[in-house]
Amino acid sequence: MNKLMLRIIAILVFIVFFTFLVNTKINADESYDAIYFGSHGCLVCQSLENTGVLVQLADDGYNIKKYMSEDDYELFEEMFSRYARTYQVPKDQNLVPLLYVGETYFIGKEAIQQAIESGMAQKIMDEETLLDPLELIYADVTFNDLIILSGSTLLLGLLDAFNPCALAMLLMFLSFLTDKKRSKTILYICFSYILAVFVTYFILGRFLATALSALLPYMKVFYSIIILLALFISILNFLDFMSARKQKYGEIKNQLPNKFFVLTRKIMSNFSEKIESGNKMIYVTAFLIGAFVAIVEFPCSGQAFVAWTAIVVDRTTHFLLFNILLFIYVLFFVAPLIIITFIGLRAKSINTVSNFIRTRLDIIKLMNSIIFLGVAIYYIYKVFIGGI
Repeated sequence: MNKLMLRIIAILVFIVFFTFLVNTKINADESYDAIYFGSHGCLVCQSLENTGVLVQLADDGYNIKKYMSEDDYELFEEMFSRYARTYQVPKDQNLVPLLYVGETYFIGKEAIQQAIESGMAQKIMDEETLLDPLELIYADVTFNDLIILSGSTLLLGLLDAFNPCALAMLLMFLSFLTDKKRSKTILYICFSYILAVFVTYFILGRFLATALSALLPYMKVFYSIIILLALFISILNFLDFMSARKQKYGEIKNQLPNKFFVLTRKIMSNFSEKIESGNKMIYVTAFLIGAFVAIVEFPCSGQAFVAWTAIVVDRTTHFLLFNILLFIYVLFFVAPLIIITFIGLRAKSINTVSNFIRTRLDIIKLMNSIIFLGVAIYYIYKVFIGGI
C-alpha cells in the first residue's frame, strides 16, 4: 500500500515540476500606462474605437498597449489570461473590450468611455502604475493555483480513498466471492468491478465539471452552494463521528439508505451463483455491477469528489490538465479497493478488513468533518476576503 501511494504521489510531483518548467517568459512592460484588450471583429470594440476615446488618451501622452485577438491570438490569449488572473476579474465578466489602468480595470464600451471622458482613467494612471501580470505555469494556471490543485487532489483524493460507503460496497461484493474455488476467475471479476468503478467515476467527474462550469457565470451562487454544502457535510460527519465513537453505528446518518444495500446485496447474490458456470459474460456482468454500485453510492462517496471538482473547475478551464488531475484523483479513490481485494481474496475472509475499518470509522468521520470544514473556510475566505 505504501509503495503504491508513493508512486502516485511521485507522479503528482512530477506533473507539478513538469508544468513549472514550461512556464511563460513573457514579462510586463513597465513603460505602458494602460493595457487594452479588444478584437477587430467585435462590434462593441468597434463602437468604442469609433468614439475616439482611446485616441484621446494617446493624444494626451498616455502610452497604451493594445492586444487585439486577430493580430497574434496566442500572445493575446496568454496576456488576456495573465492580466485577468492578476486583477482577479470574475470569469463571467472577462470579456472584450477591457481596459486595465493602475490597479483597476474597466469592462465594456460604456464603462471605458465614461472612465476616460470623466478623467477617472487618467487620474488613476497619474497616481498608480499597472500591476505586473502573474506568470502562468501552464495554460491558465498560476503557481499558486498549481499548489492548490495538487494539494486538494492529494488531500481529498486520499480522504475519498477511505470512504466508508465505497469500502462497504466492495466488502459486500467480496463476501459473495471469497468462498469460490476459481481464484483466478474471482481475481478477474474483482478487477472488472474495480475498473467499472474507476471508469464510472471518471465519467461522472467529466459530467460534474461540465455542470459546475455552467455555474461559473453566477459566481456568488456557485460559491454559496459550495460553502453551504461543505458546512452541511462537515456537521453531518462530526455527528457521525460522535455516534461512531460511542459505537452507535445505527445512528450514523451519512451513509447509504438500507434499501440500496438490500437491492445491491440481492444483485450480488444472484451474480455469485453464476460464477462457477465459467461463462465469460460474468466479467461483463461484474463490470455492470461495479458501474451500478458506483452510481448508487455516489451521493455518499462522491461528497469529497464534488468539493474537489469545484476547486479544480474554479482554478482552471484547461481540458487536459483537468483530466490528468481527475485520473490521479480517481486512482487514489480505487487504490484501497485494489489492496483490500488482494487481502480479502488471499485471506479467504473479509472479517479482518471489515473489523479494521469499523474500529477506525470514528477517525475517518472526524477527518471528513475537518477537511470539509476546511473547504468551507477556503471559499468563505475567497469570497469575503478575496484571497487565495
